[in-house]
Amino acid sequence: MTKKRSKKYELISVSHFFPPKIGGLENMAYNLIEGISEKGIRSIAVYSSSKKYFEKAQDYDRLSFKTLNIFDGTYPIFGLSFVFKMLNLLFKNPNAKVLIHSRHLTSSFLTASICSLIKHPYTVVEHNAGPIFLNSKFTSSVINWIDKNIFGTVLENSEDILAVSKNSKDWISNNFNIPKERIDIIYNSFDTKFNPGLISKKENIVVFASKWIKVKDPNTTFKAYKILATKYPKWRFVIVGEGKDFENKDIQLPTNITIINKLLKQNDLFKLLKKSKIYVNSSLSEGLALGILEAISLGNIPVISDAKSNMEIANILNTKEFTFNKGNHKELTQVLEKAIFRSRSEKYIKTLIEKNKEIFSKEKMIENYYSRLLPIHYKNTKGTKLSIVIPVYNEERTIQKILEKIYLLKLPEGIGKEIILVNDHSTDSTPQLIEEFVKENKSKDTEYIVLENKRNLGKSQSVKKGVLASTGDYVVTQDADLEYKPKDLISFLTIFNKHHFVDVIYGNRFNYQNKFSNIIHSFGNRFLTSISNIFTGPKGFAPNDMETCYKMVRGDIMRTIFKTLESKSNFGLEPELTAKLVRYRKVNGQRLRFKQVDIYYKPRSISQGKKMRWFKNGFEALLEILYFNTYSFTVEESVNGKVIKRQF
Repeated sequence: MTKKRSKKYELISVSHFFPPKIGGLENMAYNLIEGISEKGIRSIAVYSSSKKYFEKAQDYDRLSFKTLNIFDGTYPIFGLSFVFKMLNLLFKNPNAKVLIHSRHLTSSFLTASICSLIKHPYTVVEHNAGPIFLNSKFTSSVINWIDKNIFGTVLENSEDILAVSKNSKDWISNNFNIPKERIDIIYNSFDTKFNPGLISKKENIVVFASKWIKVKDPNTTFKAYKILATKYPKWRFVIVGEGKDFENKDIQLPTNITIINKLLKQNDLFKLLKKSKIYVNSSLSEGLALGILEAISLGNIPVISDAKSNMEIANILNTKEFTFNKGNHKELTQVLEKAIFRSRSEKYIKTLIEKNKEIFSKEKMIENYYSRLLPIHYKNTKGTKLSIVIPVYNEERTIQKILEKIYLLKLPEGIGKEIILVNDHSTDSTPQLIEEFVKENKSKDTEYIVLENKRNLGKSQSVKKGVLASTGDYVVTQDADLEYKPKDLISFLTIFNKHHFVDVIYGNRFNYQNKFSNIIHSFGNRFLTSISNIFTGPKGFAPNDMETCYKMVRGDIMRTIFKTLESKSNFGLEPELTAKLVRYRKVNGQRLRFKQVDIYYKPRSISQGKKMRWFKNGFEALLEILYFNTYSFTVEESVNGKVIKRQF
């Protein structure tokens, strides 16, 4: 069930900076608002940059302030224009959820003060997990006192506090005297793309990339580099960043030490990390360093200090052997040597990438924030009914067996079944068998709709009739034979419940558990899929099995697409549906989100009633692929109470 896009903001995200300026907090704030916006939540990101501007966009709006930046440009000072804009924003959007990133920023303090003044609740995401480090101990003490006694009120007055690590939660509770019950943990995550097959092509490169400030301690890494550079001349040691706290007084460095005196844009940093083998983080204190997770996802061994949140990552991923005592460059040197040796194992790197992806997934982070920040909308996106459309033509041998399997199916809690049978003018006893089964098998969680075609219309038009009669939050087609296993539908629904950004799930029959005795049938399906993918792949989705019967789609989207269904051939349905799902865009301009899942499949033979004839129906399907991927179609749908038409 999708939500109509609101005219008012539902989420206001406040951070000090935002990409393309690079940092863990900035990237997390970007990933989060992007993911939340994809769910139809109207959002705005508020931050500072080199200029003041407001940008209205299809995904989310952006409001930037030009600020005075101190501490080597890492700390922006927001002024009166920010106060007036935020007041105006909150008055115009009284029901918006306000999300503040970290307590110790002027943007955070001012936003929290305004919210407290007008009694507008807000949530804080605390990215820090330790005290502030500056060059002067006195200055550090003063700043930490101010942080605890003034900026601490940002946490005290908040509606909700979310920490990015267990260590962060402990530190917040101990330092600001906030009960742990008030603090929950949602791990940060990353958004990268890397093919593990490229691990063998990586170069001998070690990377340190961070702001050159006291807390990031670039000098410990630099000292270790100078020791290792002469010992490992075939390795390149890279330091990336900018700031005043990097002590490079050497007139002449070994040629295999590279210093890049600027913060790289995200794409450039990721290109470097895709080439490198080892990533160094020598911080004295961290929240949950997103840079470490990103580096691992791009195939790097993490060599990290024993800052508490770093150790949390190391314990979770089982990489404690690559940690060192912070500030100890000799120990860092030894650990780097160990990592250089271990980087030869592609198997180890692949295992590390997979574990990192499993625990710190972007989807998991977004779902956790989504359910926490917007619980009412989150609840409304959970479907309560699955419509199963079954086209039937002369299936007296199997119809009651398949109906029994579906009837006995135990769907996830809270989801009922709507079984829609479309009799395509059968000439055997199929209609009587359907009537008999429906009368004898009734329950609270199962509804039946039985439809009749006055003449034989074929599978495509029969499915269309059933889909347009459906009322479910999700819709799937089920063949009346026993080739597919209805139990697989449970895994589809589980994915929908866990990943609310997903719109379409395709079942994949071509997996190791299935055997195709008919080579022509197998080859034909794969051939048609590959031709279809030539058109749909560049548009965002290339399924492994285009011709699969099991395509589960959100109900409103499925019904919108099926209103336009043209195919009258028996087997043109799948190419047309695939082409249109891939080309369709939501009202906010976003593509549909697809997933695939392996399913059971046991093809029946012609003697068992299989109706597909590859040389005839395969040729029809090929023509359908060419036609529906090249000709436009128009959908008619209701948006904010108005019926609109859109062409794709």
